[in-house]
Amino acid sequence: MAKCKYCGKPAGLFSRSHKECKEKHEQGMQGLAGMLKKYFQGAITATKIGQKIIQNRAPYYLSDDDIAQVASKEIATYTVNLRRPYSTQILTLISGLIQNIGISYKKLNETGIMDRLSQKLMHGFLVEYFANGTPMPLVLNNINAVNNVIPISTEKKNDVYMSVLNKAATNFMKNGYITDNEEKLILSYSSQLGISLNSLPIHLGNTDLEKVSQALILKDLERGILPQTSSAVPVLLGKGESVLWVYHNTTMLQEKTQREYIGRTGGFSFRVCKGVTYRTGQFKGKPIENTYLETVGTGSLIITNKHVYFHCNTASSKLPFTKIIGVTPYSDGIEFHKETKPYRAVFQGFDSWFIMNVLSIVNN
Repeated sequence: MAKCKYCGKPAGLFSRSHKECKEKHEQGMQGLAGMLKKYFQGAITATKIGQKIIQNRAPYYLSDDDIAQVASKEIATYTVNLRRPYSTQILTLISGLIQNIGISYKKLNETGIMDRLSQKLMHGFLVEYFANGTPMPLVLNNINAVNNVIPISTEKKNDVYMSVLNKAATNFMKNGYITDNEEKLILSYSSQLGISLNSLPIHLGNTDLEKVSQALILKDLERGILPQTSSAVPVLLGKGESVLWVYHNTTMLQEKTQREYIGRTGGFSFRVCKGVTYRTGQFKGKPIENTYLETVGTGSLIITNKHVYFHCNTASSKLPFTKIIGVTPYSDGIEFHKETKPYRAVFQGFDSWFIMNVLSIVNN
């Protein structure tokens, strides 16, 4: 005989719960949802929430999973309805709930709702820097306060940082150029958050942020200013060498030569013994060389003020600017012509305008 999943007593042959137990449980779930709504409206305190949950757990058969389910749904609704500008009082509200709800933070965040709330608050505080000129130290204090109450991974934090910066770049590019003040805002933001503008994540390729970042680097390069290499690169840089840009997920193709002989054979053959034949005469022909592009691999293309580097799991190469005798730009890459074999190297997966400008500036 099956047992009721709520009270644990026999429930009959074909039933998993008593009707009255199920109704009681549903009432408890609805009551908890109602209390949380009132809490987010400021009608009851966090302490009261905690007391009610303790009182209602057993009578209404409320498990940790039940509480987490209802709380996640109400927090999600609260998150969606939040509007900027955000106040740090939001963190006091959330902190009180976390401390009194009676379940672990991990359980509460199983659906990822706490991560989403944290990212939305961080996003809002960061936007204030660009939108309203809120000083960066104050913004950072608010960001730290969010992370103290609603912690998220470094990866998720960086996603928020880059999302806000990309949005700012899009707004700045509406006029077709970046003003000096906008440049200062971007550089200050990047510096204080430890963002490397010359090595953006793969998903930000061909975005307004990439164009703005490259334009700022070219502007400094024309003034003789080299960017600081703040991100690790898989190559050894020489003295006075600085990374200008890193293209990720780039495919390299390199020229290969295949030699074959064409012609005719003269003479005749005769049998020496069983299984052995001897041929007289000579081969008259000439070698023919065919060239083709062979894929080397997919990896990182690193542009410095002196070299073009390519690195992947199976190969690495270095091409000095001084060895480049010609360049062919493509819509999705670039081809370098060299003075020594292999004469051609092609890189695919990016817009080549930045490299063309780098070569123009460096070679002047």
